[in-house]
Amino acid sequence: MNNPKQPLVVIIGGAKISTKIIFLSKLLLIADYILLGGGLANTLITAQGLKLGKSLYEKDQLEKAKEILFTAGKHDTKIILPKDALGLENDKEKTYLINEIPDDFSILDIGDKTKEEFGEIISQAKTIIWNGPLGFCEDQRFTNGTDFIFNAIAENSDAYSLIGGGDTLASVSKKDLSKISHVSTGGGAMLQLIENGTLPGLDSLRL
Repeated sequence: MNNPKQPLVVIIGGAKISTKIIFLSKLLLIADYILLGGGLANTLITAQGLKLGKSLYEKDQLEKAKEILFTAGKHDTKIILPKDALGLENDKEKTYLINEIPDDFSILDIGDKTKEEFGEIISQAKTIIWNGPLGFCEDQRFTNGTDFIFNAIAENSDAYSLIGGGDTLASVSKKDLSKISHVSTGGGAMLQLIENGTLPGLDSLRL
């Protein structure tokens, strides 16, 4: 956090932006790229004025999402949002470009164009931080995006990689984690450490 090797690439997924606003805001100040997926990305896309059908997003966080986009521009941090999405339309799997989402469609994973762009950015990173799956991993049909991100990180042997969060670890629990520099099992503690620079247990050890 204090002196990361550049480019620093951050990948953040999950359902809600409200639980990761401080985490995201902190990383906005130092990251070169922030790649977003899941319901969290949907909220930022909706804040830009696009309609995402029946997809999950947080209506009460749209103003905060606009602030995040504005802050990223001020700090020259590139927020990369999905270009396309895999999901369900009338219970059938479909893929659409983000600006062509129909009313009856629900986004449940990132699409191939998004994977291609995310993969290229991850391959050039020197530091990688990942928190949160990029799809609805409870359904095997929508785990491809998250699997792709894991493989892209593992293949970049030049980068220091940190992954963590309960949902993230559950989604990669059967993967070979030996190529990841550090796997945090702390879940929310990882977010708190990055947000605050310390944890209560660490403060006690310093006394």
